[in-house]
Amino acid sequence: MLSGVAFCIAVGFGVMAPILPLYAREYGASGFLIGLLFGALSVFRLLTMPFAGVFLRRIGPRELAIIGAVMNAVPTALIGLADAYWQMVLFRGLSGVGSALFGVSSMSLLFASAPPELQGRANSAFSGGFVLGGMAGPTLGGLLSGISLQFPFYFYGAMLIAAAVVLFIFLPSAAPHRDDAASKPPVAVWQAFRDSRFRATLAVSFVNGWQSNGVRALIVPLFVVEALHRSTISTGVAFALAAATQAASMPLIGWAVDRLGRRTLMLAGAAIAAVTGTLFLLANSFLSLVVLLCVYGIGAAATATASQALLADTVPPTAGGALSAFQMSGDAGLIIGPMVAGLLIDLWSMHIAVFVGSLLFVVAGVMAWRTPRDAAPMIRQTPGPDTYPE
Repeated sequence: MLSGVAFCIAVGFGVMAPILPLYAREYGASGFLIGLLFGALSVFRLLTMPFAGVFLRRIGPRELAIIGAVMNAVPTALIGLADAYWQMVLFRGLSGVGSALFGVSSMSLLFASAPPELQGRANSAFSGGFVLGGMAGPTLGGLLSGISLQFPFYFYGAMLIAAAVVLFIFLPSAAPHRDDAASKPPVAVWQAFRDSRFRATLAVSFVNGWQSNGVRALIVPLFVVEALHRSTISTGVAFALAAATQAASMPLIGWAVDRLGRRTLMLAGAAIAAVTGTLFLLANSFLSLVVLLCVYGIGAAATATASQALLADTVPPTAGGALSAFQMSGDAGLIIGPMVAGLLIDLWSMHIAVFVGSLLFVVAGVMAWRTPRDAAPMIRQTPGPDTYPE
């Protein structure tokens, strides 16, 4: 159910994303203001995350997921009714509040519903829903924009409302709690932070937000146009092929995370992403760039899936603060990464900007290597000085 909802949300987001810059241009927005419009959602998500963990425990994951979907839907639809740029920024930011609430609650539901031996495959299925939806969304958005530039925003709002209705009707009112985790005392973020596994998951989330979702989306289009002298259509083709490869690899990655271990896949994925990410700008043809992007996508997917499974092993599904911290680290990377990359491009070159992200993958890999080989779930341990101190 969660994977299907993830697909619907990603389709709606993909429908809206390519239209947003064009819609903002109608109000005279500059390139910087368009960037600010895109970043508003991540900023509001980041500001909401510290409170999402509190809401998770008091309201419940199922109810919070429904509320989050609705709170994302209404402001998104209102973007289509905006008659000024500042209204677009406000509504875009407010949709980030709902996105934060849904993100934390859906992760809690996912962790609670799958046993440890299936966490890798469960997380790969959930992430696969987002990947497949992200592939279908932009194409559909181009078709819907033929109706009007406002229509994709209404469509995304409707998709989110549909997701909320599906969760309300089909998701059990009493969410599952693995190993009676709900009866255990709340786990503070500082308590979870003492575990090297939790620190490694935060590092992977941050670097994926920085390099995979931020810097790659910023630099690859520039490289395709300025260095390879290809059209912007080629950029879309490259990203689509990379996403298709990533989606096709998700079942195998999920199986490997469960069979070979979280630590092994985090190390392998970080190594693949670091090497291929460094080689992006050394590609001398469009075909070689596409191959590198496809291999990079597999490595990034391996680190993301393994880190989420490791997080499920490390904290209970009800540890809203820890789940919020995980998503906050990804949002922080997504916000900071493109800003730093842009500065490095202005001061030095695109090669330096990409290399810094690859270096961060190496750091995340080292932190993963320092985690225990046998990652027994924290929730099954007896509280003590190394787990949950009094």
